[in-house]
Amino acid sequence: MEKAGIILEGGAMRSMFSAGVLDFLLDSGIEIPNVLAVSAGAYSGMNYVSGQKGRVMDAVIRPLEKEKYMGVGTFLRKGTFFDMDLLFDTIPKHIAPFDFRSFSGSAKRFITSTVNCLTVEAVYFDEFADEDIFLKICRAANSLPFIARITEIGGVPMLDGGMADALPLGKALEEGWRKIVVVVTRNTGYRKKQRYFYLAMLRLVYRKYPQFVRMMKKRAGKYNRSLDLLKQLEKEGRAFILHPAEHIRLMNNEADADRLREYYRHGYERAEEKEEELREFLFEN
Repeated sequence: MEKAGIILEGGAMRSMFSAGVLDFLLDSGIEIPNVLAVSAGAYSGMNYVSGQKGRVMDAVIRPLEKEKYMGVGTFLRKGTFFDMDLLFDTIPKHIAPFDFRSFSGSAKRFITSTVNCLTVEAVYFDEFADEDIFLKICRAANSLPFIARITEIGGVPMLDGGMADALPLGKALEEGWRKIVVVVTRNTGYRKKQRYFYLAMLRLVYRKYPQFVRMMKKRAGKYNRSLDLLKQLEKEGRAFILHPAEHIRLMNNEADADRLREYYRHGYERAEEKEEELREFLFEN
C-alpha cells in the first residue's frame, strides 16, 4: 500500500470531523502511509502520524472551554481570529504535548502546504528539522488571509496552502498514489461561490502581493474543478471519499465545545460505517 495516501481538507473547526475519522483509523489499525494535510487538516493529521489518539480533545476542544481562543475578542487582543501563539506554541509544548519524536520516527510520511505570496506557488513540506520548525510551518499552513498574519518561512512570506490548492489531487497524482482517500469537510453537492466583496478587500489589504490577489480570483473555480476531478477518480476506483452526512452541517467558526465533540464523533462514526468499504478499497487489488 506504498502508493496510497490520505488527503485532509481544511476548514478550521470543521477539521474536528477529520480528527474523528483519523482516530477511528488508529483504533482499527488502518495504516495509510502518506498523509497530505491542508490547512487545519494538519492539526488533525499530525496526531495520526504521531499515534496520539484523542489528542485533539486536549489540544482543541478542552482549551476552548477554559478560554475562548477564537473570535472578535481574540482578534482585538492578538490581531488574529485564532490565538496562533496558543495553538502553535503553548498547547503543543505545554498543555497537550505533541510527541514530535514519535511523529519523526513514524513510518507514515506527513505533508502539509503553504502558498508563497510572491509567486503564488503551493509549497509542500515533508521534512522538519525540529519541532519548532514543524510548528512554525503548521502555523503558516493555517494562516488564512485577513484573520492571521503572514508567516515568513526562510524569508518567504507564506499563507494557508489551501488558498493555492484546497484539494491537492494533482499533488497526489504527481506522487504516483494509486489509491487516494479524501476526507472532505463539506457536504456532498457543495460548490464554492465567488465572493466579490472578499476579493475587493483582498485587493486593498494584499496590494503588495498582486499575484496572490489574482490567484484568489480564480480560487472558487479551481476548487470546483477539483471536486469534479475527485468524483471522476471515485468513479474510476482511484479515490475513496469520506464526508459529513447530509443532515450534518459543519461550521468553520464553531466555538461551542459540545458541538465540536459532535463533529468529532460524527467523523469517527462515518469512518466506522465505511470501514469495510475502505478496507476493500485500500487492501484489495
